[in-house]
Amino acid sequence: MQDIHVDLVRRYGRAIAHMRQLSQRRHLGLALGAGISQSASLPNWNELIARLTHEIEARATVKGPDLGGETAPMQAQILQSRFRKFVESGTAFPAVAVNNRDRVIATEWRKLLRDSLYHTIADPDAVVNGHPYFKELAALAFNVPVVITYNFDDFLERALVQSSRRPHGTIGYYSAWGPHFVVQQDRPVVYHPNGYIPFQAIDRYSEEVILTEEALSNQIIDAARGSFALLVNYFGTSPCLFIGFSLTDPGMRSVLRQATRASPGTIHYYIRYCSSSAPPLAEREEASQANFDLFNMVTLYLNGNEIKALLELLSMDDEDTLNDVFVRAGVSQRYFYYIAGVVSVGKTSVISRLQGLEIVDEWLRPRDPLIAKPSDQLGTSERKRVDEWILEQVRLKNGRFARAGVGLHVMDRAPLDAFAFTPPDKYRDKAESIFETAYAGNSGSPQSLQKGHLVVLKGDPRVLQTRQIWRGRGGDDDYLEVQQNALVEVYADDNGGKATFIETAGQDVESVTKQVLRAIHRDSYEEFDFDKRLTSFLSTVPS
Repeated sequence: MQDIHVDLVRRYGRAIAHMRQLSQRRHLGLALGAGISQSASLPNWNELIARLTHEIEARATVKGPDLGGETAPMQAQILQSRFRKFVESGTAFPAVAVNNRDRVIATEWRKLLRDSLYHTIADPDAVVNGHPYFKELAALAFNVPVVITYNFDDFLERALVQSSRRPHGTIGYYSAWGPHFVVQQDRPVVYHPNGYIPFQAIDRYSEEVILTEEALSNQIIDAARGSFALLVNYFGTSPCLFIGFSLTDPGMRSVLRQATRASPGTIHYYIRYCSSSAPPLAEREEASQANFDLFNMVTLYLNGNEIKALLELLSMDDEDTLNDVFVRAGVSQRYFYYIAGVVSVGKTSVISRLQGLEIVDEWLRPRDPLIAKPSDQLGTSERKRVDEWILEQVRLKNGRFARAGVGLHVMDRAPLDAFAFTPPDKYRDKAESIFETAYAGNSGSPQSLQKGHLVVLKGDPRVLQTRQIWRGRGGDDDYLEVQQNALVEVYADDNGGKATFIETAGQDVESVTKQVLRAIHRDSYEEFDFDKRLTSFLSTVPS
């Protein structure tokens, strides 16, 4: 691997580790915009309109009013109307059955679009072979279930056919369009929401192409009405990598916004293409924040060579080489997050909304019924039983993190939460119990607690008490307030490091989820040292 790969990991290591984790599980999605096709010598929207104008004027030998003042979709709408009149004026058209005339016009319009789209392309396979990163893009596509491309062309399909990773016995893809698609088992679905125009006229193509004002407006309306529910659901449940977009397409923005509102815990990665140098830091930060607020997107600023390098990192099979890149960059491949908070503050509800992360649940075994009983109401034997059961869970969950692979990992509850249920004069005793049980301290080889970024949720004790009552559990608001204050004191101490505190009072679960998502994907990754914090309790002089 070259220095460009090392530099890329140094800048975006957490994002790359997460996308790598997602692709290995076939949970990563790909979304491709016009920038992909433009880099393959295909026209952008304005250039396509200009070519259509030239072709229509050449065929109809009539030049209409200048369309320069109109938007591109409106220009396409007017051009389609002119072309319709041209076809209808043909000498053979009156012989066409009335019920087939619209079909004939639509077919001729698609032929014109195809001729204009591929006007400069003589050998599409040669173009694909010469593209900066189609080969790497195809390699990654075989690790994802769906590739959503807003382009009309079939260049990605051709790259998939040519790929050495194409499964035996298949062409390597399934092209789809319209509001519905079905995920395939052995090949990616290449989904064209704006329509599909393959280079070869005999290949399957879409009945509609979203180019005109009418078609674009209908698509936006249909999306708002839920006709593209499958696409909205896909963006809502599948973290995606967006390449070649400017984020100006109103149809796509509508779908993305719906997905974000419905699924606030799903992150996406957006490549902002930089032809030369990246924008100034302040500009990058503003744009990145806006993209995150609107679409749950983490923005990566990359040039063409860096896009290729990123795709290579995400698709490579050689784990040793990948690991070496991270080592040379001085960046970890694993990121651990702990979500802590008192009972009923919403930890599990938030975690259940986070998509694409490895989750370690609150408990790994069926819970002991005594867990639901307030700690200040437990008898001596009951307290001992509960403590041993909980600390065993801490040990098991810590083992999950210790064995974790590349990517982002989230744990429900943090290792030292037990102090929130313990009187201050018993902290040292509890610390010794944690060391003996959670660390397996008596084994002779005690296991350290895995460091990670700690997120602590805080709430209004009165609201928490109401939730407890609804769940049939005990504990008054004073008890919950004392417990919460103790938890904050445990994790706010500088002995362990910095924690992120999120106030949930007055916020719905979606808003809290968004803040947790920001802590995981956008805020700096700072680890809390649980071993160091426990040591401070062990050194406490008994009162």
